[in-house]
Amino acid sequence: MRFNYTLIGIMILATAAMAPAQVPPTPAPDQSALLHSSDPKLAANKKLVFDMWRAIIQGAHTELAPTYFTASYIQHNPNVATGRDAMVAYMKATRPVRPIQPQITFPVIAIMAEGDLVMVATVSYAADPEAPGHKYAGTHFDLFRIENGKIAEHWDSVPKDAAALHTDPNVVNKP
Repeated sequence: MRFNYTLIGIMILATAAMAPAQVPPTPAPDQSALLHSSDPKLAANKKLVFDMWRAIIQGAHTELAPTYFTASYIQHNPNVATGRDAMVAYMKATRPVRPIQPQITFPVIAIMAEGDLVMVATVSYAADPEAPGHKYAGTHFDLFRIENGKIAEHWDSVPKDAAALHTDPNVVNKP
């Protein structure tokens, strides 16, 4: 018996087109619960990243950078030069100083820690290429390495984009 692979492919595509869209990620209902750990060091590392996010990423309180980051901080985002001073310059150029909020204002899905690493997963919103004028929800990941109680290294999945040098994610990352 011979199969018509073209017909099978068309049937698969038609079935996928009728299937519901992906399930959008949803934030955790209680950010403070994400900071708990039976290991005090892991809990402290999560709290460090949580506090840094609120003060630096959201609040742009760059005067607090030495509290949270090593001087030799390594940056893996292709839009930001490495080093604490470069990170401070980037924050100053991309966002105004805001009050430090009690919670992260991005919708946080998870904060996880293992060894000297802390990962924060947030809901991210981007322009939908299939529906102009609309956005879709995805997940963004930031990974931080902690060294002697400070953030020493950062990774994320942000693509290289000159617009990132002038964009405040606290404003554009909305539904």
